[in-house]
Amino acid sequence: MSPPLADDPPGLITCRLLANAIRESTLMEPGVVDAVVAASATADAPVADGAATLRDAYATATAARGTPDEPDAVAAVSAAAATMSRVCADSGLDSAT
Repeated sequence: MSPPLADDPPGLITCRLLANAIRESTLMEPGVVDAVVAASATADAPVADGAATLRDAYATATAARGTPDEPDAVAAVSAAAATMSRVCADSGLDSAT
């Protein structure tokens, strides 16, 4: 097992996890958003704030499962992820790999 990657610059791991989740369409799978949020503990404020918004949107979406509000709540998760992805790009973090 290889050692964990250093989060240098801060937020790099968070943005890479987010990019992978977007690319693989796994944002709504259990544990994926939690991993992004956990990684954001070492990120700078803009990335950490984006992760908090994503976390909140995901919590709302999971609470709405099976209700008429579910489609809009899931769309809000996608929107939060897209916004966070832009923050990663604006921060100069390589989220594509």
